[in-house]
Amino acid sequence: MFIGMNAQKILGIAIKSEMDAAEKYGKMAEMTNIYLLKDKFNFLKKEEEGHRKILENIFKKKFPGEEITLPEGEIPFPEFEVAETMQLSEIIEKAMEAEKWAGDFYRKMADEMEEEEEKAIARYLAAMEDSHYYLLKSELEIAHNFELYDEVHEMMHVGP
Repeated sequence: MFIGMNAQKILGIAIKSEMDAAEKYGKMAEMTNIYLLKDKFNFLKKEEEGHRKILENIFKKKFPGEEITLPEGEIPFPEFEVAETMQLSEIIEKAMEAEKWAGDFYRKMADEMEEEEEKAIARYLAAMEDSHYYLLKSELEIAHNFELYDEVHEMMHVGP
């Protein structure tokens, strides 16, 4: 996965991945009328934004005074679109794939980092992405049981 990549490029990919994930979760939150699911997607968006900040801090500490370069074009993480025409289960499955990829990415990143603190942070991020995967997995089970989740009962999803 990291063949020929230096730490700057690895961190750039990770930062870009977190930015994209936060954007997707924001879009997912906007699309759903399910109050509790909207909260979960907003929670995941904030988590990904926090991960981006952690990675930016590692970059600044490791490469003081250098600009973060985000990758363009071909990047190794799974792309997924969020569209109004998609079933809820399909959106969640795509998000789960991305979270699984992110967990694996951070585990491999831990192997590539030089400093023990950087390795520990990468392992922490891997664990966080794994927890996101399982949160989404529980929502997927619900979505499969109620594929037309929003239409089961209009008042079922109304928040306070």
